[in-house]
Amino acid sequence: MIYVEWLRARKRLVIFAGVLATLVVLAILCVQFGYVHSDVNAHGPNHYFYLSSGTEKSPTDQPARVAVHDMLQQSTIPLDPFLMTASIIAFIFTISLYTSLYAQRESLHLAFTKPLSRTRLALNFFAVDLASIAALYAFVVALGLLTITVFGGLNRIVAPNLGAIVPLAGILLLYGLMQASTAWLRRGAGGMVAALWVAFVAVPSLMNTSLVQLNTIARSLWPLDPLRYVSMNASHGVYTWESHSAYGAQTVGGLGGTYGATVLLGFGFGIAACAIAIVSWNRVEV
Repeated sequence: MIYVEWLRARKRLVIFAGVLATLVVLAILCVQFGYVHSDVNAHGPNHYFYLSSGTEKSPTDQPARVAVHDMLQQSTIPLDPFLMTASIIAFIFTISLYTSLYAQRESLHLAFTKPLSRTRLALNFFAVDLASIAALYAFVVALGLLTITVFGGLNRIVAPNLGAIVPLAGILLLYGLMQASTAWLRRGAGGMVAALWVAFVAVPSLMNTSLVQLNTIARSLWPLDPLRYVSMNASHGVYTWESHSAYGAQTVGGLGGTYGATVLLGFGFGIAACAIAIVSWNRVEV
């Protein structure tokens, strides 16, 4: 069973990694063989990129790789955008892994006869899924660093802001909620997950409603929404976690907005959701 789950996770991981690697290689090749045109018009400086094939070059044009190299050497490069991009892609990837317990519904009579407790079996599934998420996250960061290295900017990388840690809590919370909402089902997991995502989107939208009751409920549920943990603010390439809702709420359920408290809250809820999924799965009858 664990091997089957590993094959399922590996298949998704290979697809995601292959698509991302292809896009990065294409981007590098375009920069390597492209040019940057610069001029000044009535609206000010104008820059655009083009590939060299069949295009007449002006004296102000220069190879894109040179322009990128010069730009990288003139400033520092925050690691935050790479970590945030990796978090968003891992967040999306997590959606494809939610069925690891639900997927066993057709073979529960075999899974539950293994010389392992149901709890340990579920933990093994979780370990495979989370390892694949971590692998994709690391792969995306490595692709970003490789791209920077190609253009000679690796020595300009600076340490990330602490806010880059917060989305990791959101990833675990998303994974846990999806497992908890589907582990006990025999069918209809797709509808359950769709309803869950409607709730994820609706909660922040209701936080500014004029109806006090709905506003209060939404604010109370906001800490349980994975989208809360990916509410980031980008300024000059540095990503910082927003302690307030993107929809205007300055406090959420009376909870503080420090990085440490938020990370602990997100991971705590994520672990609790995984525990609920295990309890639910243990109660499933063959």
